[in-house]
Amino acid sequence: MIKKGYPIAFLLCISFALLAQQGEFDYTDYRNQRIAERLYNNAVSAVHAQDYYGALFYLDSINKLQPNFAEAYIERGKIYFVKERKNDALAEFQKVLSFEPDNGEALFYNAYVKFTQDTSSVAASDFDMAIKNNYTLPHAFYYRGLMKLLDHQYNDAIADFSMAIERKADYAKAYHDRGSAKRMLGDYQGAIYDYRLAINYDNNLLMAYINMGTTKKKLGDFQGAEQDYTVAINVDSTNFLPYNNRGGARYILGNLEEAESDFKKAYELNPESPSVLCNMGNVLAKAGDYESAIEWYNKSLEINPAFAISFLNRGLAYELLGMLTEACLDWEQAAQFGLEEANEYLKECNK
Repeated sequence: MIKKGYPIAFLLCISFALLAQQGEFDYTDYRNQRIAERLYNNAVSAVHAQDYYGALFYLDSINKLQPNFAEAYIERGKIYFVKERKNDALAEFQKVLSFEPDNGEALFYNAYVKFTQDTSSVAASDFDMAIKNNYTLPHAFYYRGLMKLLDHQYNDAIADFSMAIERKADYAKAYHDRGSAKRMLGDYQGAIYDYRLAINYDNNLLMAYINMGTTKKKLGDFQGAEQDYTVAINVDSTNFLPYNNRGGARYILGNLEEAESDFKKAYELNPESPSVLCNMGNVLAKAGDYESAIEWYNKSLEINPAFAISFLNRGLAYELLGMLTEACLDWEQAAQFGLEEANEYLKECNK
């Protein structure tokens, strides 16, 4: 019996067996971990200063202290990628996956580098794995969306680009590519809206101006298209595409001299483009010089023997020269390469 007034001491219920199972504190490992973290912070600062050699020194030192410090391999892989050493970059990301197979960041960069080497070597499922393993930064959604866009899964692509935009409100490329997916679905107004947002966040995004102009052409706004292509030329006067496309808009508007000038500039910048060569033929055909037009269509088909529009247009030039047999052969080729307009002209051959 406990005597009245005697202080009672309740003992704490401690599981000594559990504490023993945890083992002794490893001070050396703890110290190495802290040093590795400081070195990693130094490496990141060096990368921001574009001191890649200094960053690599810190990262190499980390792996000597902590061989499974995943962030060090990932950061080194990103540096190798910037320095155009893509195979070395892949080796770093795959090293992480050898001991952390569910590392979302390593999964993403492994797929991304392969994508930049050859898009056919990866699929949307590769980026899907990164997202499933908690790599939810906008880039994973963006590149998964891009893979779906390339695979003509336009609605799914739009969903992924939207997820990327939710995580990065100024993601200009995501707005642009979402606009392109909308354009492919026939939502031209929605596409123009996204292209404008892309330009708002990056006014040097050349393809946004070009594709917005192309979308306006679909809506019959050729003057608006001409203006967009002109801005694109101001952004990059060394790219043949805006000259070629502006020439097309001017051709439709009846400004043939300006159109020819644009096509000549596009040809100067890219003499191997079948589209440019075809357009050079179109200007000559419009002026009634069918023989010279045919020569340009021939050049176009030498570069791309499956360029259906050149077959169609060469057929028209042959018809205007009274060479219906040659015209019909060209229209048959155009139809075989999927140009539906050719079927209308083939009706002339069956009379």
